Amino acid sequence: MADDYNGPANWLAADLQDPAPLALALAEALAQIDIDRVSSRAIDAATLGIADTVGVTLLGATEDVSGVLQRALAGEIVPGPALLFGGRRRIGMLDAAMFNGTAAHAADYDDMARNMGGHPSVTLVPVLFALGEARGASGRQLLEAYIVGFEAACRLGRVVHPHHYEKGWHPTSTLGVFGAAAAAARLLRLDPARTATALALAASMSSGVKANFGTMTKPFHVGQCCRDGLMAAQLAAGGFTANPRALEHKQGFFASYDGLENVHPERMLAQWGELLEIEQESVGLKQFPCCGSTHPAIRAMLGMASQGLRHEDVESIAITVNRQRLPHTDNPQPQSGLAAKFSVQYVTARALTDGAVRLEHFEGDSHLDPRVRRLMALTSVGAYPETGDDTLNMENKEFAAHLTVTTRDGRTLSSIAPHALGRGGANAMNKAEMREKYSDCARRVLPAAQAASSFDALWALRDDAPLQALTALLETAPPAQP
Repeated sequence: MADDYNGPANWLAADLQDPAPLALALAEALAQIDIDRVSSRAIDAATLGIADTVGVTLLGATEDVSGVLQRALAGEIVPGPALLFGGRRRIGMLDAAMFNGTAAHAADYDDMARNMGGHPSVTLVPVLFALGEARGASGRQLLEAYIVGFEAACRLGRVVHPHHYEKGWHPTSTLGVFGAAAAAARLLRLDPARTATALALAASMSSGVKANFGTMTKPFHVGQCCRDGLMAAQLAAGGFTANPRALEHKQGFFASYDGLENVHPERMLAQWGELLEIEQESVGLKQFPCCGSTHPAIRAMLGMASQGLRHEDVESIAITVNRQRLPHTDNPQPQSGLAAKFSVQYVTARALTDGAVRLEHFEGDSHLDPRVRRLMALTSVGAYPETGDDTLNMENKEFAAHLTVTTRDGRTLSSIAPHALGRGGANAMNKAEMREKYSDCARRVLPAAQAASSFDALWALRDDAPLQALTALLETAPPAQP
């Protein structure tokens, strides 16, 4: 093993003593994952996650951030083997990972995983499509690499949360880069030593702060993460070196990002071999095209609307959620459709006025709807108390919400949405629901028949067809001849 890390640095000899470096321990554990031995539940969940991410990436290709990014860097884009989603152009793998990664997160409609503290699939699928298409990967190889990357990001999330998220880091990017590197390493068939190097390289590429939520920089975090994770694996494959203790070193990732006193390395491999991260109940797809932290309040309000509450009758609305949800969702006056995705006041009001929260509610001037603005002005937002009545004390239930509505005729109505991270686990979206969401996203780029064909191909990933056959179905038609 030591031969893989030869070099002049003084840390090499000491750092290769037992216990094993954490990056190597994780890499060796990930090497145990084999697509032929994982459960059907894991394969089903991975298939759902990949299909969902392709759909939201096609949608994101139409968002302003994708156009601005491509125009700003137009002079740097070179031809290559990887499809740029939303068109038929093929570009270099690193560029494709970055542009498609940005598009995947642009609409904030992507999946969530509690242990990661973010959105794992958008950091994996753009990387795997770019690299997989270039290497002629099959559907099953793609599924396996996806499961590996998902596991890596979530396992590291176990170590650093909740401190990492609360401190202000954007885990989708800061932890996603490790998942991206691990997934790419699997497609490249790297051994554990070189996979550990890729993970150690990723520690120096991790970035993204929550201060940029609500701006184009948030989805760009993901694009950069995808590019860097893929590059880390490529560099490791080429013989690049990195400190195998870059995670736990006194000046490494854990210490620099969170402080060693705030992390729990023993959690990284705890219960290994029980349930894969992709099989956890705390993994879910988004039912609504906005920040996942707002979904509990939406669910609670939809419950009230289904019982006959009308927006015209409302005198006041009080929303109570977990304190972790507030810093990035307490936005009483969003000034754009993008900002409205991060306004619990807006999406809750929209759920009542329309009985749904759809893509169209974040487009154009929808955020200025006077019916919604009236309700937002009547809405207060607060956090659950840390102690008190167990019915309302959901401090440890990160995705729950309690709504109290006072009506003009003096009634007080209440609704609680219990903890649930999107649609997953025992409440996973079925094929028909997934097809509906995928079609709603893909139809903005692809004709209906082509959207349907591409969805069917995604659903059949386990049948091991070549990835190129699938990406051909994602290409847009050539422009009409004059």
